[in-house]
Amino acid sequence: MVKVVENYGQYKITIPKTLAEDKGWGSGTVLRFVEDLQGRVFLKVVKKIKNEKTKK
Repeated sequence: MVKVVENYGQYKITIPKTLAEDKGWGSGTVLRFVEDLQGRVFLKVVKKIKNEKTKK
């Protein structure tokens, strides 16, 4: 079950541990909300872009 919690004036949701594990999400995974034309909300992983300057 997903739960909405208020934390320092912001709303956050909890994600069931089994869902996060099944998706391979862990601490530090960045997700964003995407809404389609019908108003359905989806979570998408934000991919990290490697900075060319830090690659060696």
